[in-house]
Amino acid sequence: MCGTRIENLKLLKVVDGDTIKVELNNESESLRLLALDTEESNRGSSKPVTNAGKLASQWAKRFFDCDEDGFPRSDVRVTIEFDTQDSVEDSLKRHRGNYGRLLCYVLKENENYNITAVKAGWSPYFVKYGRSRLYHEHFLQAESEAMAAIKGVWDESINSTGLTRDYQQLLPWWYMRGNLVNDYRKFGIPAGVISVRLDYQKILDAAENNQQITVFCDLQGGINRRTGNGAVIFAGSPQHKFNLWIADRFSEQGLKIINLVEKRYTGINRGYVYVTGKVVFYKPGRPQIVLDSFTQFSDYPN
Repeated sequence: MCGTRIENLKLLKVVDGDTIKVELNNESESLRLLALDTEESNRGSSKPVTNAGKLASQWAKRFFDCDEDGFPRSDVRVTIEFDTQDSVEDSLKRHRGNYGRLLCYVLKENENYNITAVKAGWSPYFVKYGRSRLYHEHFLQAESEAMAAIKGVWDESINSTGLTRDYQQLLPWWYMRGNLVNDYRKFGIPAGVISVRLDYQKILDAAENNQQITVFCDLQGGINRRTGNGAVIFAGSPQHKFNLWIADRFSEQGLKIINLVEKRYTGINRGYVYVTGKVVFYKPGRPQIVLDSFTQFSDYPN
């Protein structure tokens, strides 16, 4: 089964091992490539710059026939593929990450770069935000081959003289979160639960009508701001602004909410949660759910 595809797009630049730019609708469009999380090659992220990250970036530029700055040496054309069969119009709206980049696979001459990068060892199979709907088995096999051959990030000598990433800690956490997303797809979607990223317009519509909804969101960042008697939890992203508001953080229920968030969902915990409540606008275009009980949280759809 194939996902929705847009073919014959002009490659504009390879940014690094998991990010490229293409020309789409006469504009530059940034793509965050699904199921990949190559190590960093440039500063600007909370993650360390590593030798493996630099090598992954160089490898990606060679794959797409680009110069050392990431610009194509010729007229390179690619196909992008989304992870569902939504229409092109819906895919361009729904399949965007936290910073507005399109989330997709990219194919060059019918070769799936995402799978090839994992097979070459330049990224683990990245399932932190959900496993691949289309190519799950392919990614598992590609990762197994890279591990067995000690390629890329699985070769400890590559980062032996510098910073590295702790995959023994990261991989179990990613897989736990990937399973939670899979549970949402299997049980939450049929139950009518709204995804902050995929169904953001539905949240905005519900806020217009002060409706009660159940939202599947990620609280990995924990309590983000304490102001007066209240506290704010950023449950969305820069691309999908959505907050949870604790009106009285010093009340019995407020303290229980904070304890639950910090001990069960924050940092390297499960992160994902189902939150039920009335959604309203606290500012124009900025929706939130007001929390007055820890029972508004659930690990499964109601």
